Amino acid sequence: MLRSRLLKAGVLFIMTVLIATAGASAQTLEKVRIRLDWKSGAQHAPFYYGAQLGYYKDAGIDLEIISGSGSSDTVKQVGSGAIEFGLVDALVLVQAAQQRVPVKSIAAYYQRNPIVVISPKDKPVTKPSQLLDGVKLGSKKGSATYQGLIALLAANNIKPEQISLVDIGFGVAPLLVKQVDALMGFSMNEPIEAESHGLAVTQMPISDYGVDTYGLTLVSNTALMQRNPALVKAFVKATMRSVEATIKDPAAAVAAVTKSVDQLDSAREAKVLAATIPYWSGKETQADGLGWQTQTRWKGTIDTAQKLGLIDTAFDPKDVFSDDFFERPATAK
Repeated sequence: MLRSRLLKAGVLFIMTVLIATAGASAQTLEKVRIRLDWKSGAQHAPFYYGAQLGYYKDAGIDLEIISGSGSSDTVKQVGSGAIEFGLVDALVLVQAAQQRVPVKSIAAYYQRNPIVVISPKDKPVTKPSQLLDGVKLGSKKGSATYQGLIALLAANNIKPEQISLVDIGFGVAPLLVKQVDALMGFSMNEPIEAESHGLAVTQMPISDYGVDTYGLTLVSNTALMQRNPALVKAFVKATMRSVEATIKDPAAAVAAVTKSVDQLDSAREAKVLAATIPYWSGKETQADGLGWQTQTRWKGTIDTAQKLGLIDTAFDPKDVFSDDFFERPATAK
């Protein structure tokens, strides 16, 4: 009888310890939100896949992913402290820095600008000089892709008035109906849309022709960076770990996104992710790891913003980015 009671007491004790430990573990997770640059899709796969794999929980983070409505909105949300982290276009971040919005880049999500000139494969535009030959080029004025176009022209000593520019809306319809000969878009969006309508296209990345800017950046509020640097470092590490896992198993990453986000087509998202993956890597990442950012590249991004008239004067790159939260590989030079 005594032995039975002792056994029951032992079992109860172990269960109590397990429950207490589980409760303590749950309490150590810190609620963190990231606001994306745009509606959720496979270009954001690392956040969903990393959460599914438990990478953020391993870092002590309970992650909530919030769809965005543009980089300008996201940078305001992070700047106000309403959101801990965000994905923001580098040129938008540079503008915010000059306006003294308290936000900095903590990792480069896209190592280069993903804007491209898209044209039919049977009549391709493969170099900027072709735009001087009467090519009707579609772009929505005031958009990010229009900014990319102006940067491309400036980098190649072409004035906007020298080309045949057609102001269009979003989407590839103008190219499909031959209203334009080419149009501006993002590598992981418009080319896929055009080919889904049966039009094979050629892409001319502006990053190949003098536009040396970062693309999307992972940002945080400077107050949070000062108050809780361990959290920021843990978030960066978990995210870069998630990017690496996504590159290794794209199919699983797409499945994680489509499981979490309604009304996404798996086949299309697989193409989106395939077009996105190359932008996570660059010269710097080969030596210093995914997400690494440099003062030189940020200076180029700031200079481009100034040439575009997005900012009045250039400033110290350290005003817009920090590498304090990045864990470089042991093999980094």
